[in-house]
Amino acid sequence: MLISMTGFASTSCALKLNNGKTISMAIEIKSVNSRFFEVVCKLPSSISYLEVKIINLLQKKLLRGRVFFTIRFENGADQLETIAPALNVAKSYVDAAKTLQEKLGLSGSLSIADILRLPDIFITEKSAFHADDEQVMLNYVEQVADLLTKAREEEGKTLSRDFDKIFALCATKINEITEYFNALMNKTKEEVKQQLTLSQAGDEAAKLRLEDLYSMLNKIDIHEEITRFNSHLASVKNFLPIAQIEKGKRLDFILQELLRETNTIMAKCSSFNISSVGVDIKVELEKAREQVQNII
Repeated sequence: MLISMTGFASTSCALKLNNGKTISMAIEIKSVNSRFFEVVCKLPSSISYLEVKIINLLQKKLLRGRVFFTIRFENGADQLETIAPALNVAKSYVDAAKTLQEKLGLSGSLSIADILRLPDIFITEKSAFHADDEQVMLNYVEQVADLLTKAREEEGKTLSRDFDKIFALCATKINEITEYFNALMNKTKEEVKQQLTLSQAGDEAAKLRLEDLYSMLNKIDIHEEITRFNSHLASVKNFLPIAQIEKGKRLDFILQELLRETNTIMAKCSSFNISSVGVDIKVELEKAREQVQNII
Protein backbone atom coordinates (compact mmCIF):
# COMPACT_ATOMS: atom_id res chain seq x y z
CA MET A 1 0.00 0.00 0.00
CA LEU A 2 1.22 3.45 -0.94
CA ILE A 3 0.37 6.57 1.07
CA SER A 4 0.41 9.99 -0.54
CA MET A 5 1.71 13.08 1.21
CA THR A 6 -1.13 15.16 -0.24
CA GLY A 7 -4.43 15.48 1.57
CA PHE A 8 -6.92 17.70 3.36
CA ALA A 9 -9.23 17.19 6.32
CA SER A 10 -11.33 19.38 8.60
CA THR A 11 -13.79 19.08 11.43
CA SER A 12 -15.95 21.26 13.64
CA CYS A 13 -16.38 20.36 17.27
CA ALA A 14 -17.51 21.65 20.64
CA LEU A 15 -14.89 21.61 23.37
CA LYS A 16 -16.56 21.27 26.76
CA LEU A 17 -14.24 22.72 29.35
CA ASN A 18 -13.65 21.37 32.81
CA ASN A 19 -15.52 24.38 34.26
CA GLY A 20 -18.68 23.40 32.38
CA LYS A 21 -18.42 26.03 29.64
CA THR A 22 -18.22 25.17 25.93
CA ILE A 23 -16.07 26.50 23.08
CA SER A 24 -16.97 25.89 19.42
CA MET A 25 -13.96 25.47 17.18
CA ALA A 26 -12.92 24.42 13.68
CA ILE A 27 -9.79 22.39 12.92
CA GLU A 28 -8.26 22.19 9.43
CA ILE A 29 -5.22 20.27 8.26
CA LYS A 30 -3.60 20.13 4.84
CA SER A 31 -0.43 18.40 3.70
CA VAL A 32 1.72 18.52 0.57
CA ASN A 33 4.89 16.74 -0.44
CA SER A 34 8.22 17.50 1.20
CA ARG A 35 11.52 15.71 1.74
CA PHE A 36 11.07 15.95 5.49
CA PHE A 37 8.34 16.53 8.09
CA GLU A 38 7.46 20.21 8.52
CA VAL A 39 4.51 21.87 10.26
CA VAL A 40 3.06 25.36 10.06
CA CYS A 41 0.68 25.87 13.01
CA LYS A 42 -1.87 28.66 13.35
CA LEU A 43 -3.41 28.57 16.82
CA PRO A 44 -5.43 31.02 18.94
CA SER A 45 -3.11 32.83 21.32
CA SER A 46 -4.84 31.27 24.32
CA ILE A 47 -3.64 27.78 23.32
CA SER A 48 -0.36 28.66 21.57
CA TYR A 49 1.53 26.91 24.37
CA LEU A 50 0.16 23.59 23.02
CA GLU A 51 1.98 23.97 19.70
CA VAL A 52 4.90 21.66 20.56
CA LYS A 53 2.57 18.90 21.79
CA ILE A 54 0.46 19.23 18.64
CA ILE A 55 3.53 19.06 16.36
CA ASN A 56 4.83 15.95 18.13
CA LEU A 57 1.45 14.26 17.81
CA LEU A 58 1.19 15.10 14.09
CA GLN A 59 4.70 13.83 13.40
CA LYS A 60 3.89 10.43 14.91
CA LYS A 61 0.72 10.21 12.83
CA LEU A 62 1.84 11.66 9.49
CA LEU A 63 5.58 10.79 9.31
CA ARG A 64 6.48 13.00 6.36
CA GLY A 65 5.26 16.00 4.39
CA ARG A 66 4.71 19.74 4.76
CA VAL A 67 1.68 20.17 7.01
CA PHE A 68 -0.49 23.27 7.49
CA PHE A 69 -2.51 23.02 10.70
CA THR A 70 -5.12 25.56 11.86
CA ILE A 71 -7.45 25.84 14.85
CA ARG A 72 -10.09 28.59 14.95
CA PHE A 73 -12.34 29.35 17.89
CA GLU A 74 -15.75 30.22 16.47
CA ASN A 75 -17.74 30.81 19.62
CA GLY A 76 -17.03 30.98 23.35
CA ALA A 77 -13.36 31.90 23.03
CA ASP A 78 -13.98 34.89 25.28
CA GLN A 79 -14.26 32.43 28.14
CA LEU A 80 -10.51 31.87 27.95
CA GLU A 81 -9.65 35.56 28.27
CA THR A 82 -10.44 38.07 31.00
CA ILE A 83 -10.14 41.84 30.76
CA ALA A 84 -8.44 43.32 33.85
CA PRO A 85 -7.22 46.83 34.75
CA ALA A 86 -3.51 47.50 34.48
CA LEU A 87 -3.29 48.94 37.97
CA ASN A 88 0.40 49.78 37.83
CA VAL A 89 -0.06 51.63 34.54
CA ALA A 90 -3.08 53.54 35.87
CA LYS A 91 -1.22 54.47 39.06
CA SER A 92 1.70 55.75 37.01
CA TYR A 93 -0.65 57.96 35.00
CA VAL A 94 -2.23 59.36 38.19
CA ASP A 95 1.13 59.96 39.82
CA ALA A 96 2.43 61.68 36.71
CA ALA A 97 -0.66 63.89 36.58
CA LYS A 98 -0.19 64.91 40.23
CA THR A 99 3.45 65.75 39.57
CA LEU A 100 2.47 67.99 36.63
CA GLN A 101 -0.19 69.66 38.78
CA GLU A 102 2.28 70.37 41.61
CA LYS A 103 5.19 71.50 39.46
CA LEU A 104 3.19 73.67 37.09
CA GLY A 105 0.51 74.88 39.50
CA LEU A 106 -2.33 73.45 37.47
CA SER A 107 -5.88 73.04 38.72
CA GLY A 108 -8.41 70.33 38.04
CA SER A 109 -8.69 66.60 38.71
CA LEU A 110 -8.72 63.32 36.81
CA SER A 111 -12.03 61.52 36.39
CA ILE A 112 -12.62 57.86 35.57
CA ALA A 113 -13.63 58.93 32.07
CA ASP A 114 -10.24 60.62 31.62
CA ILE A 115 -8.39 57.52 32.77
CA LEU A 116 -10.38 55.18 30.49
CA ARG A 117 -9.23 57.18 27.49
CA LEU A 118 -5.58 56.57 28.30
CA PRO A 119 -3.67 53.82 26.38
CA ASP A 120 -2.82 50.45 27.90
CA ILE A 121 -5.18 50.89 30.86
CA PHE A 122 -6.55 47.35 30.43
CA ILE A 123 -4.77 44.04 29.90
CA THR A 124 -6.02 40.65 28.71
CA GLU A 125 -5.42 37.80 31.09
CA LYS A 126 -5.41 34.33 29.55
CA SER A 127 -6.90 31.39 31.38
CA ALA A 128 -4.80 28.26 31.01
CA PHE A 129 -6.55 25.05 30.03
CA HIS A 130 -7.14 22.47 32.69
CA ALA A 131 -5.10 19.28 32.05
CA ASP A 132 -8.32 17.45 31.13
CA ASP A 133 -9.21 20.20 28.63
CA GLU A 134 -5.77 19.90 27.02
CA GLN A 135 -6.22 16.16 26.56
CA VAL A 136 -9.64 16.63 24.96
CA MET A 137 -8.11 19.20 22.60
CA LEU A 138 -5.28 16.81 21.66
CA ASN A 139 -7.84 14.03 21.09
CA TYR A 140 -9.57 16.24 18.51
CA VAL A 141 -6.20 16.94 16.87
CA GLU A 142 -5.57 13.20 16.68
CA GLN A 143 -8.99 12.62 15.13
CA VAL A 144 -8.43 15.16 12.35
CA ALA A 145 -4.94 13.69 11.74
CA ASP A 146 -6.60 10.28 11.28
CA LEU A 147 -9.02 11.84 8.77
CA LEU A 148 -6.06 13.25 6.86
CA THR A 149 -4.36 9.84 6.91
CA LYS A 150 -7.47 8.27 5.33
CA ALA A 151 -7.47 10.95 2.63
CA ARG A 152 -3.78 10.28 1.97
CA GLU A 153 -4.42 6.55 1.76
CA GLU A 154 -7.14 7.10 -0.85
CA GLU A 155 -4.77 9.24 -2.89
CA GLY A 156 -2.16 6.52 -2.43
CA LYS A 157 -4.49 3.94 -3.99
CA THR A 158 -4.77 6.11 -7.10
CA LEU A 159 -0.99 6.47 -7.26
CA SER A 160 -0.57 2.72 -6.83
CA ARG A 161 -2.84 2.03 -9.82
CA ASP A 162 -0.84 4.50 -11.89
CA PHE A 163 2.42 2.79 -10.91
CA ASP A 164 1.00 -0.62 -11.80
CA LYS A 165 0.19 0.66 -15.31
CA ILE A 166 3.58 2.30 -15.71
CA PHE A 167 5.60 -0.73 -14.60
CA ALA A 168 3.44 -3.10 -16.66
CA LEU A 169 4.10 -0.96 -19.73
CA CYS A 170 7.83 -0.87 -18.93
CA ALA A 171 7.83 -4.69 -18.70
CA THR A 172 6.17 -4.90 -22.13
CA LYS A 173 8.63 -2.42 -23.62
CA ILE A 174 11.71 -4.18 -22.25
CA ASN A 175 10.40 -7.42 -23.79
CA GLU A 176 10.17 -5.59 -27.12
CA ILE A 177 13.77 -4.43 -26.71
CA THR A 178 14.78 -8.02 -25.92
CA GLU A 179 13.15 -9.22 -29.16
CA TYR A 180 14.80 -6.48 -31.22
CA PHE A 181 18.14 -7.23 -29.58
CA ASN A 182 17.88 -10.97 -30.24
CA ALA A 183 16.96 -10.32 -33.87
CA LEU A 184 19.90 -7.92 -34.23
CA MET A 185 22.30 -10.41 -32.65
CA ASN A 186 21.09 -13.24 -34.89
CA LYS A 187 21.47 -11.05 -37.97
CA THR A 188 24.97 -9.99 -36.92
CA LYS A 189 26.00 -13.59 -36.17
CA GLU A 190 24.84 -14.69 -39.62
CA GLU A 191 26.93 -11.94 -41.16
CA VAL A 192 29.88 -13.08 -39.03
CA LYS A 193 29.52 -16.61 -40.43
CA GLN A 194 29.42 -15.27 -43.98
CA GLN A 195 32.46 -13.03 -43.50
CA LEU A 196 34.31 -15.83 -41.71
CA THR A 197 33.79 -18.09 -44.73
CA LEU A 198 35.06 -15.38 -47.10
CA SER A 199 37.98 -14.63 -44.79
CA GLN A 200 39.03 -18.26 -44.73
CA ALA A 201 38.96 -18.15 -48.51
CA GLY A 202 41.53 -15.32 -48.44
CA ASP A 203 39.28 -12.28 -48.81
CA GLU A 204 41.17 -9.45 -47.02
CA ALA A 205 38.15 -7.14 -46.97
CA ALA A 206 36.19 -9.87 -45.21
CA LYS A 207 38.88 -10.09 -42.55
CA LEU A 208 38.57 -6.35 -41.82
CA ARG A 209 34.80 -6.55 -41.80
CA LEU A 210 35.03 -9.52 -39.45
CA GLU A 211 37.04 -7.49 -36.94
CA ASP A 212 34.41 -4.74 -37.06
CA LEU A 213 31.64 -7.26 -36.49
CA TYR A 214 33.38 -8.81 -33.47
CA SER A 215 33.89 -5.35 -32.00
CA MET A 216 30.24 -4.46 -32.65
CA LEU A 217 29.00 -7.67 -31.01
CA ASN A 218 30.86 -6.81 -27.83
CA LYS A 219 29.65 -3.23 -27.88
CA ILE A 220 25.95 -3.86 -28.49
CA ASP A 221 25.61 -6.68 -25.97
CA ILE A 222 22.89 -5.37 -23.60
CA HIS A 223 21.96 -8.71 -22.09
CA GLU A 224 23.19 -7.70 -18.61
CA GLU A 225 21.31 -4.40 -18.71
CA ILE A 226 18.08 -6.14 -19.70
CA THR A 227 18.53 -8.67 -16.90
CA ARG A 228 19.10 -5.92 -14.32
CA PHE A 229 16.13 -3.93 -15.63
CA ASN A 230 13.84 -6.96 -15.22
CA SER A 231 15.31 -7.58 -11.76
CA HIS A 232 14.43 -4.03 -10.68
CA LEU A 233 10.90 -4.44 -12.03
CA ALA A 234 10.52 -7.65 -10.05
CA SER A 235 11.75 -5.94 -6.88
CA VAL A 236 9.15 -3.20 -7.33
CA LYS A 237 6.40 -5.77 -7.79
CA ASN A 238 7.40 -7.47 -4.54
CA PHE A 239 7.99 -4.22 -2.67
CA LEU A 240 4.73 -2.36 -3.31
CA PRO A 241 2.33 -4.76 -1.50
CA ILE A 242 4.31 -5.06 1.76
CA ALA A 243 3.04 -3.42 4.96
CA GLN A 244 5.95 -0.99 5.29
CA ILE A 245 4.56 2.56 5.22
CA GLU A 246 7.54 4.67 4.10
CA LYS A 247 8.29 3.64 0.50
CA GLY A 248 8.86 6.88 -1.38
CA LYS A 249 12.64 7.15 -1.07
CA ARG A 250 13.25 3.49 -1.95
CA LEU A 251 10.94 3.73 -4.97
CA ASP A 252 12.77 6.83 -6.13
CA PHE A 253 16.08 4.95 -5.92
CA ILE A 254 14.69 2.01 -7.94
CA LEU A 255 13.38 4.40 -10.60
CA GLN A 256 16.82 5.99 -10.87
CA GLU A 257 18.33 2.53 -11.44
CA LEU A 258 15.72 1.69 -14.10
CA LEU A 259 16.43 4.97 -15.87
CA ARG A 260 20.18 4.31 -15.70
CA GLU A 261 19.80 0.86 -17.29
CA THR A 262 17.60 2.34 -20.02
CA ASN A 263 20.17 5.03 -20.83
CA THR A 264 22.92 2.41 -20.97
CA ILE A 265 20.87 0.21 -23.32
CA MET A 266 20.25 3.15 -25.66
CA ALA A 267 23.92 4.19 -25.55
CA LYS A 268 25.31 0.68 -26.24
CA CYS A 269 22.84 -0.38 -28.89
CA SER A 270 22.12 2.30 -31.46
CA SER A 271 19.43 0.33 -33.28
CA PHE A 272 16.56 2.64 -34.29
CA ASN A 273 13.91 0.25 -32.96
CA ILE A 274 15.65 -0.22 -29.62
CA SER A 275 16.28 3.53 -29.23
CA SER A 276 12.65 4.29 -30.04
CA VAL A 277 11.33 1.84 -27.45
CA GLY A 278 13.93 3.13 -24.97
CA VAL A 279 12.49 6.63 -25.33
CA ASP A 280 9.03 5.24 -24.54
CA ILE A 281 10.40 3.64 -21.36
CA LYS A 282 12.11 6.88 -20.30
CA VAL A 283 8.86 8.81 -20.73
CA GLU A 284 7.04 6.37 -18.44
CA LEU A 285 9.84 6.39 -15.86
CA GLU A 286 9.82 10.19 -15.76
CA LYS A 287 6.08 10.11 -15.12
CA ALA A 288 6.71 7.72 -12.24
CA ARG A 289 9.49 9.90 -10.82
CA GLU A 290 7.13 12.87 -10.75
CA GLN A 291 4.56 10.81 -8.88
CA VAL A 292 6.99 9.20 -6.44
CA GLN A 293 7.91 12.61 -5.01
CA ASN A 294 4.43 12.63 -3.47
CA ILE A 295 4.75 9.29 -1.65
CA ILE A 296 5.68 8.93 2.01
